[in-house]
Amino acid sequence: RLQLGALEGSALGNYLHGVHHLDRSLAELFTNLADAGLADNTIVAIYGDHDSRLPLTPELLRLAGISAWSPAVPLQLDRIAGLVVLPKGQVHAGVSTVGGHIDLAPTLLHYLGIPAPRSFAGAVLLPGQQDPGFAVFADGSAIGEARAYAAAGRGIPGAGACFEHPSWRPLPLAECKALTARAQQTLTRSRAIADHDLARSLALPLATGP
Repeated sequence: RLQLGALEGSALGNYLHGVHHLDRSLAELFTNLADAGLADNTIVAIYGDHDSRLPLTPELLRLAGISAWSPAVPLQLDRIAGLVVLPKGQVHAGVSTVGGHIDLAPTLLHYLGIPAPRSFAGAVLLPGQQDPGFAVFADGSAIGEARAYAAAGRGIPGAGACFEHPSWRPLPLAECKALTARAQQTLTRSRAIADHDLARSLALPLATGP
């Protein structure tokens, strides 16, 4: 177990113990893959499906390097782990581009050498990309185009809040107009594919000829 001092027994402390347990379990997974002779032809993708859901206590903010709460904090902390481990250590680098779950499948297909079907709305995330990237949340919040928009919520104005990204400097709401429009378009398209079961038909080759 970790030695957490004053955090021991708190929600944050218990979360850190849980992360430590996961780390040990992943180490065991990779050891077992190597022992079974599978490590050199296996891609392992590891990702979370939500943030920590921890209360935004002063201790958590300090751990995240945030000095004070602002309407930007929920977006700043809404980050999840995403790892792709390739056989034989083909890539050793982090991805600084903004992305989301919707980008995981296209990224995995890229490394498998398989073109993504048209039904995939995400982008390929690679180390060294110059594109700042784009991510949209289910509530309409979004990050991209050097802007971040936080949709209305607890402590956030009814019209939302706009920030420069990645500095998180507050901006007039109008500065996020293009970003919010792109976010709504992406959500509408994604929901239409799911609601009308369009993934299979969009994956088919485009028709040619008259």
